[in-house]
Amino acid sequence: MKEKFLRGYSISYEDDASKGFEHLAYVLSFKEANSLFDSAYLSKKIYFEDRVGRNYTLISKSRASFKIEKR
Repeated sequence: MKEKFLRGYSISYEDDASKGFEHLAYVLSFKEANSLFDSAYLSKKIYFEDRVGRNYTLISKSRASFKIEKR
């Protein structure tokens, strides 16, 4: 499992979810990504899709710690 920091959040993910991390880090705007983090924190998990159609789950472990899983 990899762990990286993105916009002040600790993000963990397996190799199969690395494109999901890249989507949050490099494709979405700061505002779009923060909206996803806020929603995941409030709902415990959310589903998102990258621009190619790959599906992921963003799971809140705490206010500053999240996990990305490929669906």
